[in-house]
Amino acid sequence: MTTLIDFQVIGDEKIHCSGCETRIGFALRRLPGVRDVQASANTQRIAVSIDPEAVSADEVRARLQALGYEVAS
Repeated sequence: MTTLIDFQVIGDEKIHCSGCETRIGFALRRLPGVRDVQASANTQRIAVSIDPEAVSADEVRARLQALGYEVAS
């Protein structure tokens, strides 16, 4: 079973371009249990499909913070 988590980038660091979108996708997909990532510079949203038995929303949020993105769900 997968769960979809939707994050909104709220901090000073924004998703600026397709390179940023790709960087976010690569970083999150390295977490076990992350199935799919859709990051958008246009909407400043990051949608992440996860297996909740393998990874938590807090772990995904921590990885985004390590990348420099402050997010709200």
